[in-house]
Amino acid sequence: MPRIFSAWLLLIFLAAPAHALAEGAAARLSLHDALARGLERNFNLRIEHLNVPIGEQVVVAEQARFDPLAEARLNTRSQRTPNASALAGDDYARRRDHNAALSLSKEFHGGLDARLSLETSRLSTNSAVDILDPQYRSFLFLDLNQPLLRDFGARVNTADLRLADNRLRQARLDYLDQAQRLVEEIEVAYLDLSRTLEILQLRIEGRELARELLEANREKFEAGIVPVTEVQEAETAVAGRDEQVVFARQQVEGAAHRLRRLLAIERGDPLFLLELATDPLGDPDADWPSADEALAEALDTRPDLKRRQLEIVDRDIRLEFFANQKLPRLDLEASLGVNGLSGEERAVAFADGAAGSPNSGGYWRSLDRMSSADGYEWYTGVRLSYPLGNRAAQANHRRADLEKRQALYGLKDLENLMETEIRNALTAVERGFERVLVAERFQQLADTTLSQEMERLREGLSDTFRILDFQDNVIEARVRKTNALVDFHQGLAGLYRAMGLNLERRGIVHDPALKEMLHVQN
Repeated sequence: MPRIFSAWLLLIFLAAPAHALAEGAAARLSLHDALARGLERNFNLRIEHLNVPIGEQVVVAEQARFDPLAEARLNTRSQRTPNASALAGDDYARRRDHNAALSLSKEFHGGLDARLSLETSRLSTNSAVDILDPQYRSFLFLDLNQPLLRDFGARVNTADLRLADNRLRQARLDYLDQAQRLVEEIEVAYLDLSRTLEILQLRIEGRELARELLEANREKFEAGIVPVTEVQEAETAVAGRDEQVVFARQQVEGAAHRLRRLLAIERGDPLFLLELATDPLGDPDADWPSADEALAEALDTRPDLKRRQLEIVDRDIRLEFFANQKLPRLDLEASLGVNGLSGEERAVAFADGAAGSPNSGGYWRSLDRMSSADGYEWYTGVRLSYPLGNRAAQANHRRADLEKRQALYGLKDLENLMETEIRNALTAVERGFERVLVAERFQQLADTTLSQEMERLREGLSDTFRILDFQDNVIEARVRKTNALVDFHQGLAGLYRAMGLNLERRGIVHDPALKEMLHVQN
């Protein structure tokens, strides 16, 4: 009888939190700490986060297209060619050029290409008729090219820049979306570990009940009160419950491995060799949003939806660009230049007396003459080009239109998927809540039934088979309640992720950059 009373005490002890028996050398990890650690260390999320600075550099590269370009050129050329002129005083014509040039060019958002160039040269020859040798020439040019049809306007010429900026925003939204999905995955894995730990403890306690019953039956058998079959039946129950404990421990280890992977707990980490313990499961709360409220919140908040909307903006940019590319190319060209000449005078053949030159002087004289604009040139014109048939531009425009339709279909499909996710999550929450209530009632009935059967056993009106059966009912009732409670909380995790609010719900949006990503607008 003392053995039976001890078993009854173990049964009452089932009402205590199971985690209190499983702590030992385990490291307790709260859900908040697990989520914070996962957001900080998860490798997939860190990979996704790097797409943000990568996108920033792509934007900078596209902006650099409109940066001024400076160029410099310096060269020397020497020639000696046989001379066929009767006026030449030498069998060969000799010349040597030293050239230098500086230029500054820039492309403007409106399509204008501008280039300002300064060129200067020194030429020496053995010509019999050139009065200046060496000669110094200086040129200053301004060249302009403005598209009037194709490639005209800031919206066309900044298309790639706007696409890069849009894709940067998409990268931020992708990071936020993956962070939300990771938080849901960690929360589900954490709850799975809580479930398996709870069930393991219940299986251990069920085995202890069977062992207590076995010891009591052995004492009764030795006293000649019960037959050997009562002992054998209890031994069979202990063996069966041993197998349940082993399987439950396997489930715990698998759940712990999954959580460690999500939290990037590697070798060398203090948590790697420790068993993980979780906080007790909270009681269910009947306060959750309706389907319409959840869907309205998701349409306003979810980052993957905002990303799809930005994809349509991408398609509009490309469609507008390729519509412009169907136009003929009509460019207005203009050029304005001034030049100056100077050099050292020398006597020339076939000239009466000292001919003289108004351009005599050193190198700086050529720059002075250039600045006075005595020598100048200008040019203006238009250039028209149009590929016959223009098939490439037409095909690109049609492709862009089809890609926009794809993006619209994708957006609509995502909206339908969001509604399905929300309704499925709500079903899990609502049915999980109902299952918790039913499981609590079932547990109360099982406890009462076992209590009554234990009284009957004391009076000699029951047997081992019935006691073991009612013990199984009590353990299974608690397992069912644990499963229902975990499914309820996992349903809530899925619901708030589907709404795009699980980071805020868990209070882990402390990073200013992450907060900013939560409010990215289209």
